[in-house]
Amino acid sequence: MAGIFERMAMIAKANVNELLEKFEDPEKIVDQAIIDATEEYAKIKEEALSVIANESLAKKKFDELKKEIEDWHSVAAAALKAGNEEDARKALSKEGELKSDLGNQTAILESAQKAASTVRAKLREMEEEIEAMKQKASEIKAKAVTAKAQNAANSVSEMGIGKGAFEAFSRMEEKVDQELAKAEALEDMAKNEISEAEEDLKEKYKEGAMNVDQALSDLKKELGL
Repeated sequence: MAGIFERMAMIAKANVNELLEKFEDPEKIVDQAIIDATEEYAKIKEEALSVIANESLAKKKFDELKKEIEDWHSVAAAALKAGNEEDARKALSKEGELKSDLGNQTAILESAQKAASTVRAKLREMEEEIEAMKQKASEIKAKAVTAKAQNAANSVSEMGIGKGAFEAFSRMEEKVDQELAKAEALEDMAKNEISEAEEDLKEKYKEGAMNVDQALSDLKKELGL
């Protein structure tokens, strides 16, 4: 039995080492660890069944001997009642032999019961551990994801963003601002030119301007020009 549970401990340790080595995929590894533990439990349970079977066989043999002793005791009593002491002696002799066998079988049964009790306790312990693993799985996955994210954040923080990147970003922003200002200035200039041309046109044809031209024409006629 010791060999079975020693092997179980070795496998559990190997699973833990595998978890540590493959931490980059916690969800998959945690699920696989539960699968491995469940499969190993099934194997150990199958091996432990022989120990439990020995207990059953020992108990069956014990009950059979006890029943046989009772039968021979009844035979001896019946023979004595019938007045046949010789047959009673033979029956009591057989009963004595069986009682000796029962004593040996009692020791065998107690040993088998102790071994079976140990096996059952270990199996229950494994069942509880597997159930605890299942209940803890989601928490472990969440912690692993958090740790992975934190490590990634720490790596970025340590690595930092180069000063040149900030400078290039600032230069690009300044250049865009300059281009925008230039475009706005050109737009304002175009608007001013259109506005001035319109004003000239209005000035040219407003009423006052028309009177001056008429006066000039009249003057030319007066002078014969």
